[in-house]
Amino acid sequence: MIKLSLKEAEGRLDHLIEEAAAGQDVIITARGGAKVRLVPLPKEEEEVGPPANTKPPKTVGHALDRFIGTWSAEQEAEVLKAVEVFERVDESFWR
Repeated sequence: MIKLSLKEAEGRLDHLIEEAAAGQDVIITARGGAKVRLVPLPKEEEEVGPPANTKPPKTVGHALDRFIGTWSAEQEAEVLKAVEVFERVDESFWR
């Protein structure tokens, strides 16, 4: 088991993480007696991201198209009227 203070752990976190991933018990203590234990994530919880050097797509695609529609001028006016009350500022809050 590796047990060290927070001060001792500073600058060595990468090494301590490797030790914990290899199965070593790693405990970090602090002045107030608070302690943490580094434990490896189970394989199914490890984050799986895109390979390095790949850029994320710049478009969302058409997956949400069925939720996006077009409004008529009447529908737009109805929505704007419904939210009109939220556009007003109560002057009494600024006094």
